[in-house]
Amino acid sequence: MSKHNIIVGIITIIFLGAVIGLNVYSFLPNTDWYQFTFSLLVSATFGINRGGLMGENGNNIEWNTSSKTENTIYTCFAFVIVSFVFGCVMLLITIVALFKRVHKKGRKALFVMSILLFIFNVLATLLFLRLNKALCQDATDGLTLPFSMEKDLLGSDICSKFKGSDSIFSWGPAIGWYCSLAASVISFVTIFLTSSILHTRRFGYHVIH
Repeated sequence: MSKHNIIVGIITIIFLGAVIGLNVYSFLPNTDWYQFTFSLLVSATFGINRGGLMGENGNNIEWNTSSKTENTIYTCFAFVIVSFVFGCVMLLITIVALFKRVHKKGRKALFVMSILLFIFNVLATLLFLRLNKALCQDATDGLTLPFSMEKDLLGSDICSKFKGSDSIFSWGPAIGWYCSLAASVISFVTIFLTSSILHTRRFGYHVIH
């Protein structure tokens, strides 16, 4: 295998490893995807992650029945999981290709999976943009926060702005969502890397039937 193919293969492995790592970190139970902070007499920050709606000191706040916020974030997590699976399969194929020649069908599969990898990461990132509206709908339907803060939430611009602030309230995406955004960008680059692998006359050393 030429030096060019080896370099492309190694770069692809690095990028896939980055996507997988970002997917894993964003899925961790304590990784917040969204936060909102009230600054009254004291400051109170709430985070939304895989554990649910978390208050100060990691105290879980119960969702409403059929919570739209819960449905939104778990749908995003489903896309993250699918992305993780595709990323792992692609990583395995690319690693094998450094030692064995991959059949063209295998390279086509790698290219198609890179497109799907990008799509699922983008879906997770974009779908989450409606989280603020879902949170407002839950607050309208009876979600209760300490000190009746849900009233301040509904009185702010959070229902129309994904990120923002006012005199006592600030809100916006947290590290989990930014990880998903980064995974989308990196997975987009992998499409070009796997396209290069697909159009390489020979990639690897021994034929895999």
